[in-house]
Amino acid sequence: MKTLLATLALADASTGVFQAGGNLISAGHIRATANVICDRLAPSDAPIYLYTRSAALFAAGLLAAARLNRTLVCPANLRATYLDEIGPSRSVLLTDYEIDFPNTLNLSLASGDEGPWDACPTDLDILFYTSGTTEAPKPVPKKIALLDAEASQLERLWGAEAGAVITTVSHQHIYGMLFRIFWPIQSGRVSPDVAAEYWMQLSGQVVSGTTLVTSPAHLTRLPASDSLAHVRPGLIFSSGAPLPYAAAQATKTILGRLPLEVLGSTETGGIAWRKQENEDQLWTPFPSVQVFSDQGGRLLVASPLTGQADPVHTGDFADHYGDGFRLKGRADRVVKVEGKRVSLSRVEQVLRGLSLVEDAAAIDLPARKGRLGAIVELSATGEQALTEMGAFRLSRELRQALTSQLESAESPKHWRFETIARNSQGKPLQSEMRAAFQDHAEVSFGRSRLKSFSTDGVTIELELIPAMVWFDGHFPGQPVLSGVAQIHIAAHWSQRLWQWRPSSNNLSQLKFRHILRPGDRVLLSLDREPRKGRLRFAFRLGHTVASEGIIGDMA
Repeated sequence: MKTLLATLALADASTGVFQAGGNLISAGHIRATANVICDRLAPSDAPIYLYTRSAALFAAGLLAAARLNRTLVCPANLRATYLDEIGPSRSVLLTDYEIDFPNTLNLSLASGDEGPWDACPTDLDILFYTSGTTEAPKPVPKKIALLDAEASQLERLWGAEAGAVITTVSHQHIYGMLFRIFWPIQSGRVSPDVAAEYWMQLSGQVVSGTTLVTSPAHLTRLPASDSLAHVRPGLIFSSGAPLPYAAAQATKTILGRLPLEVLGSTETGGIAWRKQENEDQLWTPFPSVQVFSDQGGRLLVASPLTGQADPVHTGDFADHYGDGFRLKGRADRVVKVEGKRVSLSRVEQVLRGLSLVEDAAAIDLPARKGRLGAIVELSATGEQALTEMGAFRLSRELRQALTSQLESAESPKHWRFETIARNSQGKPLQSEMRAAFQDHAEVSFGRSRLKSFSTDGVTIELELIPAMVWFDGHFPGQPVLSGVAQIHIAAHWSQRLWQWRPSSNNLSQLKFRHILRPGDRVLLSLDREPRKGRLRFAFRLGHTVASEGIIGDMA
């Protein structure tokens, strides 16, 4: 296969690269857009930051950076505090999102159809940032040649079975970038320009021969089989975390085949793969990769895809069996609680083994003497127990159930029963987990439980406790939650969960139909429209809409 840069720069102008609705985005469109970007950027050797929803715009930004011989930086998200930390305010950020951030250049696809370039850029430095656990973002530099080589390896292994790529993951991370940008473009497969966020969006797109690139966050939440009756991909890839065996089998039942799980990291590239035919399926290293363990049992990877001469630690414990290996949990999620070393991965594994628990994420809480907190997604039995017992009694029940498997220091002391907020790679968002345990949250914004979370839609169950500050003075003897307070609470949750607020304080389509009082249990739904700078909110009492409206710019 040609390299990515050669494919984009030298292909015939009419060569299809992506599909947007019924329109084909060609190599000529991408080159024309790259030329516009080059013309709009001031001369500099500073890196270019690139974050887009559109794969075509990302490819154009990548091509422009290579032509200008400037390092390309791939942020993991667009939260202002995160961007301040990694530095695009001192350079330029290219994006198709509407955000309020210094030195931002908003991208759109050029209407021209640029012919092949006379000269092809041959090199590009790409800088990824990994989130880690609680530390500052970690920069991981890559040469574009490493990604070209990995895409070629994917084609050798699975090219005969692969088709157009449909994806539910972001191309801002190395997994999505390889499977959604590099491999399809280099192999000449036309794919959708924008990733699907929900399973319902895949209806009619995933047909026989299609390659579905997704994640454990999606495969562990497959809808009922009848809603995906016509979704039958030829290949399914999953990466970001090992997929539970039950989820792998459910995928086979609902989508017709087992997923190919890819184990890897930003630092190492692809390490190994597996199909969970059996419950304890071993991982098979890629042909170019050697794996072994150090004296402490931590997995080491020697691979031409790392770009490093020395083996790279992965942070996993592993046991080796012939040509395969088995993971035994993370080595870098160990914290000290009451002077004892505690593995957060072990705590989560034990919690998931309880009948009341569907999924769990554990975190240490320095503000609470380093004790552990757990955010738990309950099973159907657990949901019934929560309704009957309440959160306090249920947490005591769970702690008692853990005594046979965990020491006192390992058992979480603080509990939240809600949906675990995760990034597009399926990893829990540490900042949201810590925010869930802030002491002031209940007094200000009610006792909360996250019911659903996605890129642009959230549902939160709120108990309006009498101690909430908003009831003070509204009104003596008959406290109610004022309309102003409801608007403020909606904006607060938007900021907390998305690090995003509406573009203005304009209010429209406000309707306050029912009074909200202390003790009410309400469902708050938020839907944001980033391009319009608007946030829609609705408070519901049971099946009744108590209030609703729009915060932000008028339509």
